[in-house]
Amino acid sequence: MYQSPLHLLVVDDDPLEGRLLKANLERLGKVHVDLCSSAKEALVALARAPCDGLVTDLMMAGTDGIELIRRIRETDASLPAFIITAHATLARAVDGIRAGATDFLPKPVNIDALLALIERAVTERPVREEVARRLAGREAIRVEQVIIGSHPLLDQVRGFAEHVSRIPTVRLLLTGESGTGKSALAKLVHDISGSPGRFVEVNCAAIPGSLLESELFGHEKGAFTDAGQLKRGLIELAHEGTLLLDEIGAMPLELQGKLLLFLERQEIRRVGGTQPIPITVRVIAATNDDLRQLVRERRFRLDLLYRLDVASINMPPLREMPAVVPELAARFVREVAAQQQRPEPEITDDSFVALMDYAWPGNARELRNAVERAMIFHAGGALRVPAPAGTDGGSAVNGSGVRVEFWLSLDEVERRYLDATLAQAGNRQMEEIAQSLGISRKTLWEKRRRYGL
Repeated sequence: MYQSPLHLLVVDDDPLEGRLLKANLERLGKVHVDLCSSAKEALVALARAPCDGLVTDLMMAGTDGIELIRRIRETDASLPAFIITAHATLARAVDGIRAGATDFLPKPVNIDALLALIERAVTERPVREEVARRLAGREAIRVEQVIIGSHPLLDQVRGFAEHVSRIPTVRLLLTGESGTGKSALAKLVHDISGSPGRFVEVNCAAIPGSLLESELFGHEKGAFTDAGQLKRGLIELAHEGTLLLDEIGAMPLELQGKLLLFLERQEIRRVGGTQPIPITVRVIAATNDDLRQLVRERRFRLDLLYRLDVASINMPPLREMPAVVPELAARFVREVAAQQQRPEPEITDDSFVALMDYAWPGNARELRNAVERAMIFHAGGALRVPAPAGTDGGSAVNGSGVRVEFWLSLDEVERRYLDATLAQAGNRQMEEIAQSLGISRKTLWEKRRRYGL
């Protein structure tokens, strides 16, 4: 909360107008005003001592009020700054707001209204400063800091993030196994995009279906028995930002139609509401399910899949990039050491050697857990991180080197086996491959289409 009296700077090259505004503002004892007769004098005063807010005339000899605020914004992004003028036009008001003015007011000024605006702006200043600080932090983020590893598959992911982040309302579909970093990629796209709104993540599998509609779309007061007050939904909170719908395959079928309507119209209606609310948002859906299989099982709408799958990428599993494991593990060591407030342990060529033959069914999430476990029990010397639960990754390996973790779905087992078989087939004809698999050529073709092989 601000401390009274507020210290304001009033800038006006007309002495009579300046003294009159000063007297009116100080009348209630809420503010103390210093007068400046030019933009140059105001900039000197601000350099000498800070103030709580500034009120400037628009039309002044030399530097006008808009240019004054533009210069102030070069060093102070959050100072409440108001322009007043007897020559108000829409074009000039737009120019003033673009220059960084908090508000643009016509003369004669309603002093009570101006004071209310100043008090509110001063109260909200810490929030604006925090938002500016976070935006500056987001701008400093580089793709390589989040998507770590020297591998062509990760190069594709980094290129994808940089490309789609330039489009504020793009719809993305991120697929891949659990722990491959889909949420991290979604947050990265938001951070490097510069979008002014929030990043809002919704786990569709974690919220009961009966509550998910209200959580997403919000509700009006009295919409149902427990709706004691209006509630803004998560979609509305993500306005001008990014909405991540994680585990989208778990969304109830009856709610998918309402989500589809929102994607088509870019507007929502709260539960119990009648007025449409326009929403501008980047929608990212993430899943480790085969959505096309869910469509065949009538558990997911095909038209919704078309709406979501505008730009998509599959996050590669760690077992396909074993060379990345040491890089990622070293990054996790640094992060865990900082989290545990401990010095970073010595890392040698042997620190991660036990991890190289592990299949990593939990991908990067499981790798981080392994590093954290090793750090907890590390007693000194060079760090060695053992592979979780033995060295086979809870998997079975066939004689041709096809790795298959336990507890995978049969579809995934079939996909991997078929992929490995096709890779080993060389120049063999499809009919010959189908014969060796004991299926028809048509069945082989259908399976390849189904699994994207």
